Amino acid sequence: MKFFLLGIFGITALFTACSQTASSSIDNVEEDVSAISSSSKKINSSSSKNSEKKSSSSVEKLADSSSSNNSDDEKFSSSSVAEELDEDCVGEPGNPWDGTTAKNFACGAGTKKSPYIILTAEQLAHLSFVINASDKDYKGKYFKLGADIKLNKGDIIDEKGSLVGDSTRLHKWTPIGNSSVAFDGFFDGDGHIVSGMFVNTTSSHNGLFGQSSGTVENLTVGNSWVYGGKYSAGVIGRSIGSVLNVKNLASVSGKEECVGGVIGSSYQKDYKTSSIVKNVFNGGIVVGDKNVGGVAGCATFVTIDNAENIAPIEGFAYVGGVFGGIGSSSKNDVKNLKNNGNVTGKHFVGGISGHCGGSLILNSTALNKSSSYSCYDFNACGKFQNAYNDGSISGLRYVGGIIGEVCYGTIENLANIGNVSGEGGTGGIVSSMSYTTSKSLYNTGDVFGLTYVGGIAGYNQEGVTSSAYSTGKVDGDSLVGLMIGYNYNTTMADYYYLEQGEQEPFGLNNGGGVATPKSADEMKSDKFAELLGDEFVYDSGLNNGYPILSWEMNE
Repeated sequence: MKFFLLGIFGITALFTACSQTASSSIDNVEEDVSAISSSSKKINSSSSKNSEKKSSSSVEKLADSSSSNNSDDEKFSSSSVAEELDEDCVGEPGNPWDGTTAKNFACGAGTKKSPYIILTAEQLAHLSFVINASDKDYKGKYFKLGADIKLNKGDIIDEKGSLVGDSTRLHKWTPIGNSSVAFDGFFDGDGHIVSGMFVNTTSSHNGLFGQSSGTVENLTVGNSWVYGGKYSAGVIGRSIGSVLNVKNLASVSGKEECVGGVIGSSYQKDYKTSSIVKNVFNGGIVVGDKNVGGVAGCATFVTIDNAENIAPIEGFAYVGGVFGGIGSSSKNDVKNLKNNGNVTGKHFVGGISGHCGGSLILNSTALNKSSSYSCYDFNACGKFQNAYNDGSISGLRYVGGIIGEVCYGTIENLANIGNVSGEGGTGGIVSSMSYTTSKSLYNTGDVFGLTYVGGIAGYNQEGVTSSAYSTGKVDGDSLVGLMIGYNYNTTMADYYYLEQGEQEPFGLNNGGGVATPKSADEMKSDKFAELLGDEFVYDSGLNNGYPILSWEMNE
């Protein structure tokens, strides 16, 4: 078992790191951060890191759209009238909720072949009631939306994601499931939208669903507002089941940890079964304190495939465009991740995730707040693959274009074109990684910091890394490198950087490793892509002529 505690301020900590142990702190900073606009362009349409980004559509407009801004548009389409329903179904779809609860569902038997059909808001409220009342007759049953549902009439949020009008006139939604009861059935939204949801509380487990151990799929939550405590999100506060083909367009905010656009927290169902998140999208603004993410605030023991965020994300610590943080588990398997929204935080901030694994530490005194982390083999990140960011990422400590911090991970096929700014520990791909295998990485964004600043990583200790290039400007006060700020005892191969005057590839290279300079013309060629390996491809019309990763071509 290895131990590492990183503090990336001061020369003293630098030399202490040679013995694999160091610590540090930074001065306190103002916690208020400003809202920022997001972008929503496709990966393949980007031709330059400096291309002008279009402002994202308003949350309201996104809610009216059947497009998810990806290739799975049909999964999020909606209709206002139920189709092919049993003629005996009861209910008039399309009317806003009157605040009452139906006594029954529209029709159905709760089986896979004959699910309970929900046509009205009152019938959806009935589902909330029977689940939260732990009615055994509805355990493990199948439910399906037969129409769009309106929980309040009119606009709930404006184009900036702010609450509209007098909230005292709105019907408050009671989430399906809570801190003591989990929805354990199968809920199929059938491509419909639930809109007008209003949640305003300091309690935990908030969203359309408060807690789910079952399956929630084929659903959009739009034109809605969620404010809550721990485990708050637009769709599911806490999931230990499966979330498939789900889209959030609600504004979400909270003061406690695990606040996300789609899911507040995704966690294992049992020690053998990871939670599953697949084909999910967030277009709603998310604001919180700790563990704040566009798709999920907290994610541990998870299998995630295809998750995207296009909205601004803002928090204090453990903040990411897709995940606030990915907790420690060698079972984590996350891939195909995209962020186009700007991300603002203070400690452990990333374009995709604020961290992956590690044991994170926030120290707070009356005068300052500092952060550090320890890395043991049981703090493993797991697998992290196929990720792309073009949002602007800003913070103070441990700030990365893709990930803030990585411990004992396997990370590969990662691309950043967004600008990254921080103070202590700033990297185009990752701020700091320890005992991690990384390959097929590229950065074209500019990276700015104070100390431990690198085009690929601010700090890299005892890892194995290969096939990487960086072309962005890198600037800082100390330990600044075009590739790595401080490299300690790392095995390296096939590292290339855009030659920029006399600037060196490493701020300090302690223990070996070589990076090779190239001109822009050399890097903008098919020969350079071949040098990098099979995961890279060359297309002169993409990425301002620099090679991209092959998985991007399939997006």
